[in-house]
Amino acid sequence: MTPTRDRPHRASAERRRDALLRAAMEIVAESGTTAATHRAIAARAGVPLSTTSYFFSSMNELLDEATRRFTSDRAAELDAVSRALPGQATGDEIAALFAEVLLTGDRAMELAQIEAYLHAARSSHLRDAVAESMNAFERAAETALSAAGARRPREGARAFMAMVDGFVLEHLARPDEHDQLVLTDALRSLFIAYAMDDAERASWDRRLATRQTEKSTAR
Repeated sequence: MTPTRDRPHRASAERRRDALLRAAMEIVAESGTTAATHRAIAARAGVPLSTTSYFFSSMNELLDEATRRFTSDRAAELDAVSRALPGQATGDEIAALFAEVLLTGDRAMELAQIEAYLHAARSSHLRDAVAESMNAFERAAETALSAAGARRPREGARAFMAMVDGFVLEHLARPDEHDQLVLTDALRSLFIAYAMDDAERASWDRRLATRQTEKSTAR
């Protein structure tokens, strides 16, 4: 009988713990880690101040766990995007889909993603957790590139992720109404590069070398 009576208590405790983790990531996303105090997190979560120390031995432990929870949830979201992709898609469709997903979502969550990267850069023990989210993005990008017929989808996926992360960071710092179109065009161009076969790449290398020679001759 005791386990049955304890079940509501455990569920209530889990809800309070989850509320603290969500509150921590929201505050970090909005104002950075320096704003993530015990008092601020407890107030945002709607729980007594003592709750933070009940569940977590320190603020570092709370923030570490919040980062792990966020990146795990983010990985699940990106895997869902990957599963929703059509079996066949054009480069234009892929570029438009990724630009829409990444630039029309929750701004706070995008900020949280950047904060998670920074947190992992400073704390090596969090790198595996953050890598989970990054790997999920790569899986989604690789699936999309394969669906569109890219010849080197795995290599292209890493490049997609790097471009998107950099673009999202710039968008957060300097938003522009045309950013979605700009990112769509950039991703489309990147897809074309990874869709080329060896002969096409060699042809482009020759063209670029010729242009460089012409510039040097014209000087």
